[in-house]
Parts: sequence; structure tokens; C-alpha cells
Amino acid sequence: MIAGTQSQDEVIQSSKKNWPLRQLLLLALAILLAYLALPTLSQWYSSIPDVDANDLVIAPVLRGELVREASVSGKAVAANAPRLFSTETGKITLLAKPGEAVELGQLVARLSSPELDAEIKQQESTLEQLNINASRGLLEDKEAQLELESQMNAALSSLNVARREQQRAQISFGKQIISEVDWMKSQDTLTDAQRFYQHAKKRVELARERLTFETRHREFLVKKQQLILDELKRRHLALAITAPVTGVVGNWLVAQKNAIAANTEIMTIVDLSEYEAELSVPEFYADDLGLGLTVMMKIAGVDVSGEIIAISPEIKDNLVKVRASIKAGTAIALRQNQRINARIEFEKKTDVLMVKRGAFIGALGGKFAYKVGEDNQGRKIAINTGISSLDYIELISGLKEGEQVIISDYQDFSASEQINISY
Repeated sequence: MIAGTQSQDEVIQSSKKNWPLRQLLLLALAILLAYLALPTLSQWYSSIPDVDANDLVIAPVLRGELVREASVSGKAVAANAPRLFSTETGKITLLAKPGEAVELGQLVARLSSPELDAEIKQQESTLEQLNINASRGLLEDKEAQLELESQMNAALSSLNVARREQQRAQISFGKQIISEVDWMKSQDTLTDAQRFYQHAKKRVELARERLTFETRHREFLVKKQQLILDELKRRHLALAITAPVTGVVGNWLVAQKNAIAANTEIMTIVDLSEYEAELSVPEFYADDLGLGLTVMMKIAGVDVSGEIIAISPEIKDNLVKVRASIKAGTAIALRQNQRINARIEFEKKTDVLMVKRGAFIGALGGKFAYKVGEDNQGRKIAINTGISSLDYIELISGLKEGEQVIISDYQDFSASEQINISY
């Protein structure tokens, strides 16, 4: 009988291990790691950039009044700053210094013109000679008229004599004292006397008419010469140059005691009672400019308003010059050529959706923007914009009031449809 191997076998007791609990722990750890790594893997898979909130500028969408305007600069100029000119050729004497206050009508300069003085004396002599000639002509006309009246009286006497002779001849012829020939001769004598009297009477009337005409002619010559003399005296009075307005003397435009020609600029007088703003507007806004547009200005720290009253017809150095009135409610100490910052209002809208201006408007052509959601993510959306002011841009569609928009530059993430904002 073959012996078995029972004597060689050894019973080994197996240790009881907790494999299910370990597997559960490993499974829980794997799930936790997957949960934490899932957003990162999702962003990596979708290429969503992570942007620091400190690098962004976020603004809300508002509703209110929007004014399309342009910021310009300029200077204050006197609305009335006349320049004084010389009226004659002569030597100038300036009596008011630059910066000196002058009153309306005050003497500020004087011209001396020896040529004008000499011409006045010549014309005065000519006027006196015409007056003498007029008086002499009047006497001569009166003498001629007197002579003609004497001739008329003589003709009247001859007529009376002829009438008496004709009456006598008529009686004598009736009594057959004189012949018919003598009677007819007396009749002819009377006719001649009547004719001579009528001619003498007409010559007297013509002499009176001529006397009236000659008198008027001489009076006209005297009046004409008087007008010439008055004009010369007016020019002489204009040698005393006075201030046309109340203000201050600007600059001397000629040197003291210089000999100057006629129509030479002498000085400027600045009227301090009223100023205007001379503004330089970029050529870009040239088509929008118009008379009556509102202009808001800041002068010496004071806000004042005005309106455009004049627009230059030309563009120079890409700028359009405009003049605006200054309507100051309070007194402002203005100075000539004082700098002015202004805003020209082209259009005003009420109840408008708008957002603060930012670099975003140029990043995507103003057609898209990133709206910030409650999950701290920015999503690209299409927008339509309208007019813009210096601070805000009108939103026509794409956004609603109260929504948040990224208004900073999109250069780093403009190609992404979505971004994650880290705070």
C-alpha cells in the first residue's frame, strides 16, 4: 500500500482582506479629480481664454439723453474791435498808449497835413472871389434892367405923343384942314410908337428873366465852392482821430511821429463789453456745422453757453473757423485771445440706450461686443450703434438696459466667441 501525501500537506489559513472598501475610496478619489479637472479640460478643448478682470473695463448699459457733440478749442475775441485808419497823408501823433482805457469820442491820435491846410486857404479865397463876382453881376444886371426900363418909358412917352397927334389929325381931317395923306401919316406914326413900346416892354421882361437866371447861376457857383470848402474842412476835422467805441487801446500799428500815407492802419480799439469765441473745428465735422448750433464753453472755470453765428467758407490746415456768441449769465473777466475749450452740440436725443465710450468700438468695427453674464463669462454678441458723444455711444440693438459690457480693447481675445473672467 502506497502511503499518501497527507503527512506532507500543511493547511494555510488565508487572511481576510477589505477589497471593496479600497475600491470605493479609489473610485471616489477619481471622481473628485475628474470634477476638478473638468472645467480646465473643457476650456482647453474649447480654446476659451481666461482674462483677468483687472485688465478689463466693464460698464453698464444706461438709458438717458445723448448729445452728439465735438470737442474743440479756440480763443476769445472782441466782438467789436475796430481799427483806426489815417484819412490823409501827414505826420501822425499818437495820444493814447496801448492798454489805456478810452471813452467813446475821446481823441486818441492826430494828423498834421500842411497840404490840406494850404488847399483849404486856396478854396476859401476862391469862394470869396465868387461871392464878389456874384455881387458885381447883380449890380450889372440891375443897371441893364434900369436902362431897359428907361427905354420902355421913352417908348411909352413916344406912344402917348403919337396918340395925341393922331387924335389931332383925325379932327383936322374931319374939318378938311389937312389932307388925307397927313392923316394917314399920323396913323403910321402911332402904329410905329405902339410897336416900339411893345418891344421895349418885352425886353424889360426878358431882362428880368435873365437877371433871375444869372443870379441863380452865380448862387450855384458859390454853393458849389462852399461844398468843396466844407468837404475840405470835414477832412481837416478828421485829422483829429477819436475812439469809435468805449474800450482800451490795442496795439499801435505805426511808429510815433512817422509820416504816413492815407488809409494807413494806426491802432486798434478793443470793446470790452462784448466778446465772441473764435473756434477751430476739425474738417471731419464741416458738413455738420450750421448757424444756431449750441456751443457749451468753459471760460476761466465758468460754464457758459452760446451759439454759432458765423462759419468760414474755407478750410485751412484741415480746420474750419467758426464764430460763436458768448452768453454769460455772470460777469466774466475776459481778455483778448484768451483760450477757450468748447463743445459743439450737433444732435440731441432723449430716452436712448447708451454705453460709455471705450476702445472696444474700434476693435471689431463697432459690430460686436462682449456682454458679461452672471457666470463671469463674456460672450460675443452682435450690436448696432448710432450717434456718439464725447462720453457715450448709442446702442440701437443687441443689448438691454442694465446689462454689463466690456468696453476695453478686445485685441487679446477678439477671435474668441467666449471668454472667462477671473476675479
